[in-house]
Amino acid sequence: MKTSNKKITIKVIVSYLFLGILSAIVALFIHQEIEKLAIQEEIYKDGQNNIFKISKILTSMYETESAGRIAVQSDNEDSFLLFTDKNNQLQQEIESFKADISSKEHHNLLDSVQNLLELKKQNIHELRILKNSDSSFVLIRSAILKLSSLEPSMGNFLLPTKTKSTNKKTVPTKKDRDTDIRSIIKKYKDVKLPPVRYQSQIDEAILQTRKLLSKMEEDVINHKTEHYEKTRLLWQNDLRISEKLKDLLHSFEKEIIHNTELLNIDRQKAFQRSRWILSIAFVIALLVMIVFSLVILNDFWKIQKYRVELERANLRSNNLLKSREQLISMVSHDLRTPLSTIVGYSELLRKNTSSEKDKNYIKHIQSASQFVTKLVDELLDYAKIEAGKITIEKVPVDLVEIVKEVAQNVRSTYPNKAIELILDFSESVKNTRFSSDAYRIKQVLYNIISNAYKFTEKGNIRVLVQAQVLEHSLHEISIAVTDTGIGIKKENQNAVFEEFNQENTSKNNGGYGLGLHICQKLAHLLKGKISLQSSEGVGSTFTFTFKAQKVTEKQKDKIWTSLKKAEEITIIIIDDDFSVLELIKEMLKQKNINVITFDNGKDALFAMKKLDFDMVITDIQLPEMNGFHFITIYNEMFDTPKIPILAITGRKDVPESYYTQNGFASVLLKPFHLDKFYEKLHHFFPKAFEHNMEKTKKNSTAFYKPQSLENFLGNDNESIKNILQLFLSDSQKNIEQLKSATETKDIRTIKALSHKMLSMFGQIQAEREVGILRQLEKSASTDFENINLKVNELEQLFTEECLPSITDYIKNLS
Repeated sequence: MKTSNKKITIKVIVSYLFLGILSAIVALFIHQEIEKLAIQEEIYKDGQNNIFKISKILTSMYETESAGRIAVQSDNEDSFLLFTDKNNQLQQEIESFKADISSKEHHNLLDSVQNLLELKKQNIHELRILKNSDSSFVLIRSAILKLSSLEPSMGNFLLPTKTKSTNKKTVPTKKDRDTDIRSIIKKYKDVKLPPVRYQSQIDEAILQTRKLLSKMEEDVINHKTEHYEKTRLLWQNDLRISEKLKDLLHSFEKEIIHNTELLNIDRQKAFQRSRWILSIAFVIALLVMIVFSLVILNDFWKIQKYRVELERANLRSNNLLKSREQLISMVSHDLRTPLSTIVGYSELLRKNTSSEKDKNYIKHIQSASQFVTKLVDELLDYAKIEAGKITIEKVPVDLVEIVKEVAQNVRSTYPNKAIELILDFSESVKNTRFSSDAYRIKQVLYNIISNAYKFTEKGNIRVLVQAQVLEHSLHEISIAVTDTGIGIKKENQNAVFEEFNQENTSKNNGGYGLGLHICQKLAHLLKGKISLQSSEGVGSTFTFTFKAQKVTEKQKDKIWTSLKKAEEITIIIIDDDFSVLELIKEMLKQKNINVITFDNGKDALFAMKKLDFDMVITDIQLPEMNGFHFITIYNEMFDTPKIPILAITGRKDVPESYYTQNGFASVLLKPFHLDKFYEKLHHFFPKAFEHNMEKTKKNSTAFYKPQSLENFLGNDNESIKNILQLFLSDSQKNIEQLKSATETKDIRTIKALSHKMLSMFGQIQAEREVGILRQLEKSASTDFENINLKVNELEQLFTEECLPSITDYIKNLS
């Protein structure tokens, strides 16, 4: 399934990648087309700008032409200067325009225009000069002068000239010329004809005059012709300039039209190419989407098919697992009830028989029942782990207490093995609590230490407990259990943690291949692991490591207690199993405790209204009303005073905190031994069980009488020894905790520890220690100076007298 999902993911990524590449190619092509069109647009804009500039030049040219006409017609010098300025401005505009174009043809046209403009300027200048020197006036003046030269030969009939000669050369104006001509004609109008005798001279003069006038007429005509030709050339030049500019404008217009047509053609081609590319890209993308969709859908349909098959298989597997879990749970619970009966009655038989043969039979029954109990527990744990239904309950735990408790319990199981048990605690775990699951830690340690005892015949077993800081309050806890046993072959070391796998030697030692597998799974749940180092024939080291947070506040238990004597106590027992009901009843009656029994919760609740009782012991799985329903109704019916309710159950998968959170005072797991049952009740009724929990073995000293334990344990020397060793260990720890609480002025802890220590010191009849503990239990919160003195006195008594006396007693037992 994971491989198929990866394949689908890869195919989807490849399809999107292909479409992305296709889109990029199309975008690149369209971008290139847009750039081409942009270049054409720039060319088109340049052409438009050139037309605008040519239009501006034409306008300037028309203005210059008008200024030129005015300069020609006017005698004013300013008009000619205006023409000159306009002409120069036009030349500059043409020069500026030439700088913006690159065509050589256009440059040549503009050069021609500039040359024509220069020629035009020169022609206008010449026309002005020609006009200002009018030839008709000059010729007439010349003729008059010649006529005047004839006067000597013609006599004095001609009018004398009255003109004055000046050296100043002036150019007569048109008005002056017209006035002179009229005056000359008027002058000769009244001339008197000479006498006849001068007729020949007159004829000669007339002839000369005619010649002169003819010559003058011819000169005037020539002058006019020349003036006309100059004027014609000037206008022809203007016409040529205009034509040149028009040709240039037409050329630019033609070029712009051509560029526009090219631009439109390129646009059409670009649009056609873009549309073609987009069409092809769309078709390719559509085909790719169809192909990849079909491929992915095919994989998806396969996955769906596999998923349906997997779900069916998973459903069958879950049903099988659930059925197996239910079967194991039901069988384990059903086994626990008869096992409780077997263990309980075997304990009662052992206490009430003196026959060694019968005691041997009972011992075998107890051993077999313990084996079955452990097997049931491990099968149930295995089923819960496989179903993922085991949860970790984090509470403050004292690793030193846990390790000592488990080690002592395991050692008491192997009383005949002379193996030294060494417990080594680093300073990092002493007087320190960590947040973790105490029950699961005990479960793992019990299995590892039990295996160490099981496969070790001589030497020692060493338990080393350490804590290493990882970050802030997070620590890595390491518990290493080293033995000097038979060891494990290197090729078999990896297999010891597998389910239903065991060394061949395990068959001789009661192994069945589930313990270490379960322990490894539990270690993983605790965010840790179990590692192994072993040498065959030398020994093994199992290292249990897990992570836990360090907690600063110590957990304080609040336990309800009663100081009533045994015969004053009444306990109600509720259980639907008659054998268990009778067993508990018999156990309590041996302690002279009054017992009232019920086989269901409803009858018990109804009768409780009229009964006076001190405790309720109830099974959890009851008909019609289970234990949790029972305690809910009980709490509603009885507000005060609070009577402790002890739960009895075969379910080890439910943590004890779950029961206490729902109102139970404590819980006792089936099957339970007689001493565990009495120990549990001793927490609630310390005085009632104070003397019954001890029997004597032999006298020790005047101040301590540990032999009183024999009254309860009979001839079980190993059990007496273990209890006393545990007492010494716990007392040392409790005294250290008392000293710490005194330093921190924690009065509640002082009182709780004093109350806790009273029972065991009372059992060994340590009157002086009991007196000190009672004073500490009743101490005021402000009297810490006196409390400190009492704690020091208690430590001195225990260290100098109690510890040596009990140690000697234990040695004598051996």
